[in-house]
Amino acid sequence: MKIAVLGTGTVGVISVCHFLYYLKGAQVDCIFDPEKSILGIGESTNWQTPDVLWKASHFNIYNDNDQLDSTLKYGVLYKNWRKNDFFNPIVPPIYAMHFDNFNLATVIFKRLRSIYRGRFNRIEANVKNVYQTKDSVVVQVPNNLFYDYVIDCRGYPEDYQNYTFSKFLPLNHALVHSISKPGNWNHTFHQATENGWMFGIPLKTRQGWGYLFNDTITSVEEAKKDIAKIFNTNISSLKLREFKFKPYRVNKFLNKRIIKNGNRAIFYEPLEALSGVFYDNINRNLTDYIRKNKTEEQVNNDLTEQAQQYENFICYAYHGGSIFDSKFWKHTKQVTGDHLKNNKVFNKTIEMSKQMDENKIDMKTFPFIPLLWKLLDKNLNYNYFK
Repeated sequence: MKIAVLGTGTVGVISVCHFLYYLKGAQVDCIFDPEKSILGIGESTNWQTPDVLWKASHFNIYNDNDQLDSTLKYGVLYKNWRKNDFFNPIVPPIYAMHFDNFNLATVIFKRLRSIYRGRFNRIEANVKNVYQTKDSVVVQVPNNLFYDYVIDCRGYPEDYQNYTFSKFLPLNHALVHSISKPGNWNHTFHQATENGWMFGIPLKTRQGWGYLFNDTITSVEEAKKDIAKIFNTNISSLKLREFKFKPYRVNKFLNKRIIKNGNRAIFYEPLEALSGVFYDNINRNLTDYIRKNKTEEQVNNDLTEQAQQYENFICYAYHGGSIFDSKFWKHTKQVTGDHLKNNKVFNKTIEMSKQMDENKIDMKTFPFIPLLWKLLDKNLNYNYFK
C-alpha cells in the first residue's frame, strides 16, 4: 500500500507518523513544497501528539526536549474567565507538550528515515494537481505519482466553495507576540481580556503569546494598546505578527481515496488545543476506512458531528462570559448562548458524558472525558451536571 501525505506542517508530520505506525508495511511519502513557510508560533498540544511521536519516532520529551524547544504541559490555566482563576488538567497518566514547530519535520523525519528504512520518503515538490482514477490517486509534481490514499494537509483552502462557516464563533483576528526568554511554567495560558482572550505558550528558550479578538468589534489599534497594557510596555517594543482568519469546516472530509486534514479540513480558534485532537481523529477515521471498519459515509458523518461538538464546546466555554462586561463579551455571550439553546448535538454530548464512566475516552463525549466535562462545568459555574 502506498500513501501520500501532502504538506509538512505539524499535521503533515503527525499524519506521516500515524500511518507509518498503524499501517504496518505501508509506504508513506511526504510531498511538500520547501518554499512554503509555516506559522511557527509555538504549539500547544493534547496527549495525542506526544503519543504518536513516541510510537512512531521514539521521541521522548524528557530526553529530547532540546530538539524541539519543548516543555511539558499539564493542562490549561484559565485566567480572568471567572472571579477565581482555575486549572483544567490533563488527567494522569496522560501528558501533553508545547513545542517549536519550526523544527518538527527536520527532527522527526530524520528519526523516521532511520526506523522505517524503505518505507518513508520525503519528496520536495510543488503539487500541481491531485485527482482520482478508479484504482488510485494521481499526484502531479509535475510528473505523475500514484497512490492508494492521500492525506491532504496543504493548509488553508484555495477557495471555500465546499466549506461551512461558523456563524457563532466570535474571533477573526490574532496578534502574535514572542518574548525571548524561557517560559517557566507547564501549562497553556487562556487569559480572558476585555476584547477577547490571549494564549500563552512556554517553550524552553522563549514564550509565544497570541492575542485573539474580533476586528468588527475591536480595531487593530485598540487590540495593540490592550496587549501593550497587559505586558506593561510600549506598542513599538512589541514583536507582533498579525493574522486574520475565519472559522470553517469542510462539508465532506473523505472523498473515496482522499481525505482532508489540518487547516484544509477545519479551522476553529485554538481554545484547549482541540484542533490537534480533531486532526488525530481524522487520521484514525481514515485508518478505519482503509481497514474496512467504516464506510465513507460513516467517516464523514462521524467527523461532521465531531466538528459540531468542537464548535459547541467553544460556545459552551464562551456563553457564561468572563469577568469583563465589555461589548465583545456581551456580543459573545448572546450568540454562543443562542447557539446552544436546544442544540441536539450539544445535548447529546452532555447526556453521554453523564452516563459514561468518568475516565472513559470516547469520541461520543468529544472533546473531553466525562470527568473533565464535570470539572470544567463546576469551574465555569454552569449547571449541566447538577
